[in-house]
Amino acid sequence: MLVDFQPPAPNDKCYKLVCRANDLFERHLYSDAVVEYTKIIQTSASESSNEFMALLHSNRSASYWQLKQYSKAKDDADRIMELWPTWAKGYFRYAEALMNLREFDEAITYYKRALEKDPENGEISARIAKALLEKDNRAMGLNIIQIMPGRDIAIKRNFHKPIQNRIYEFAQVMRNIIYIVADEETKHCVVVDACWDIDGIFQIVEDYGYHIVAAAVTHYHFDHVGGSPPPPYDTLPIKIAGLANVLKRLPYIKCYVNPQDIPYIRQANPTIPANRLASTCSDVTETLEIGKTKIRFLPTPGHTPGSQSLLINDCRLLAGDTLLCGFCGRTDLHGGDKKVMEHTLRHTLGPLDDRVVVYPGHHYGSEWSTVGIERDKGCLGDDLVGFGTGQLMMSNGTSHTHHSNGSATSIASKLSRSWSRSKRTIA
Repeated sequence: MLVDFQPPAPNDKCYKLVCRANDLFERHLYSDAVVEYTKIIQTSASESSNEFMALLHSNRSASYWQLKQYSKAKDDADRIMELWPTWAKGYFRYAEALMNLREFDEAITYYKRALEKDPENGEISARIAKALLEKDNRAMGLNIIQIMPGRDIAIKRNFHKPIQNRIYEFAQVMRNIIYIVADEETKHCVVVDACWDIDGIFQIVEDYGYHIVAAAVTHYHFDHVGGSPPPPYDTLPIKIAGLANVLKRLPYIKCYVNPQDIPYIRQANPTIPANRLASTCSDVTETLEIGKTKIRFLPTPGHTPGSQSLLINDCRLLAGDTLLCGFCGRTDLHGGDKKVMEHTLRHTLGPLDDRVVVYPGHHYGSEWSTVGIERDKGCLGDDLVGFGTGQLMMSNGTSHTHHSNGSATSIASKLSRSWSRSKRTIA
C-alpha cells in the first residue's frame, strides 16, 4: 500500500503528476507507476522538500516490490532513509525488500529500527514475528508460501474476458489463502487449495524454481477447489479454475483429500477421475513426505464432513476453514455441524503444542497465529468458550463463529512476543 499521508507537493503540476502515478498504482499498473514516479523524481528534486522526495521514493519502492524487483525496491528504501532518517516507512520498506530477498536476519534488524520510530505500529510488530517464523522455516529446510488473490494472483484484467474479470473480483472479496509447501533441498512442493488463477499459481511455483509433486485440499468448498459454484453463486454461467485444472496440467500427480469430501468435489468437478483423488484415511496416505518435510493429514470435520488440516513437521498447521485466527469456520453451510466442530476444536486441535503455528484458509485480519494464542482467545481445547454464541461479520458478507475480540495492534504485539519466546525451541 501507499503511504497514508501527503507531504505538500512543490506545485500544482507536480501534485497532479503524483495523483496520476498513485492512480496507476491503485489500478495495479505498477510498471506505468514506476515510470511516472521516476519522471517526478527526476524533474522535481531541486524544488521539493526531503519529505516529499522520500514519499516519492517510498511509492516507487512499493511499485518495484509489487513487480518483484526487490533489489530496486531496496535501493529506493535506502534513499528514503537518507532523505528522512526519522521516518519509519523507509526502514519498513527496506525490511520488506529484504524479506523477499530471504535475508531474514537483516530484515529483522530494520523492522526493529522501524518499530523504534513508530512503536505503536502493530503491523511492524507482526512483520518482526513473521520474519522470525520464516527464519525458523528455513532452518528446517521448509518454505510455506501464502498466495492471495488480489495481491499475488487474480490481478490482471482482460477486456476480452469479462467473465474472468468478474471471477477475479469475486476472488479478491473471498480472501482465500492458497499455499505452496516446499522442501528446499529437493525443490519439490505440494500445492494446497489451488483455486481462482491456476496460471498465476504455477508462475509463482516456477519463479521459486519448485516442482509440484502433489496437490491437497482442506475441504470441498468451491473457493478452495474451483468448479461449478453452488447456489446462490450459480446465477452466472461460470466455472472457477481450480483442482481440475491442476490435475489436467500435471497428469502424474494425485490430490490428497479426506474421503468424506470426495463426492462433493467430483460433483462440482465431474471431469476429475476418481483415481486422481487419494483418500487420506488409509495407513499409506495419512502422511506425505517430500524430502525432509513430513505432512500429516488430520481429520478436522465440522465446517464440512471431510475437512482436514495439514500438520507439517509437527509444528506448522494448515487449518483450512476449521480455524481462522480468532474464530472457527461456519457450521451453518451444507455438511457443517456445530457439535462436530466443537469436538474438533477441543479434542483434535486442542491437544497440539502451544508453539504450533496456525495458517488459516482465509485472510480475515491475520495471516497466521499459534495454537497457544488461539487457546488464549478461547478457541481451542479445554479453554474453548462461547462456542457458537457470537457472530463476526466479515467484509465479504460471510458470517463466522467468533470467540474473541482484540485490536490488530494488540494481536500483532502478542504474536511478536509469543514467537520471540518460542522460536528457539519450536523447530
